[in-house]
Amino acid sequence: MFRFLTHVNYKELSLAHLGLWGGLCLLLTSCFAGLPPAVTPVNVRIPLALTPTVLSDDTPLSTAQAAQPESAYTPVALPPGLGDELPVMSGICFESAYDAAGRIFVLRSAEDHIRFYDLADNSGLCRQPVTRYPFDFANGRVLAGGWSRGNGCTARHDVTDYQRDDTAKIITLTARFITDGACLYELVRPFWVSFPDAGSYDIRIVVN
Repeated sequence: MFRFLTHVNYKELSLAHLGLWGGLCLLLTSCFAGLPPAVTPVNVRIPLALTPTVLSDDTPLSTAQAAQPESAYTPVALPPGLGDELPVMSGICFESAYDAAGRIFVLRSAEDHIRFYDLADNSGLCRQPVTRYPFDFANGRVLAGGWSRGNGCTARHDVTDYQRDDTAKIITLTARFITDGACLYELVRPFWVSFPDAGSYDIRIVVN
């Protein structure tokens, strides 16, 4: 079965094995894992064998970042005020995103973002280091999201509900993951959103 990372740059990177991202869960209030890369034309992926690498909690932070990518992708229709941040995570390779699918990450600071990339780099699952695209966390901006996977020809996310309770300080964003067509492809679709003035809010993203 062929594999595709839909609507995002296909640069080599990976996140980590489930045990590693269980540790990240303690740092970022979410978790996920990874798979090894193999690349053929048209961004087809064929899986290779996986050898997980476990990191310690004192992995040093790295501050190197790349310029914002100019990637071509289908944007997600979001409620006013929210930002579609798919390009920020476009340095994540298919294999990493595939294994991370189904997990939600909430990043509240540049330190969270750097640590997220560092754990990916040190997993040893990709051929090249992460391409680190920056995100501006100023004024309480929060970056949250993850990946979804399924079988078909194309994949997308449709937002079905958005609630912001300023009294309870809870934000809930609900989306539906949809695949179309009968192709025998494994697809991975990113869903990353920025929330303004949300640093002290409980952010909940539900993907059905």
